[in-house]
Amino acid sequence: MKSILFIIVLLYGQFVSAALPPRYQNANDLDVMVSFINTHPAVASSLDFIDFRNKTVIYNVDCKAVFGRKVSFKLPGWVGPAEPLEFKHSSCDVDD
Repeated sequence: MKSILFIIVLLYGQFVSAALPPRYQNANDLDVMVSFINTHPAVASSLDFIDFRNKTVIYNVDCKAVFGRKVSFKLPGWVGPAEPLEFKHSSCDVDD
């Protein structure tokens, strides 16, 4: 019985994809936000701060560029990598 359980656990482990550790996920997320800033001169020239917790770039006093992730389907109990961070919307024009 123990050997059957061991084989099931071994096989299950080969199909599970793990999430990135937070330090790598955070670094990837920050790279996306900084890349966005670098490709939009109006945002870069008026950048106030990056609100990393809320995945938001604040620029031009009250303007916000909001980032998020696509919702992905995962089987219950399965862990997998988070979807990449992407630009969702902005409260002001990013291409002045």
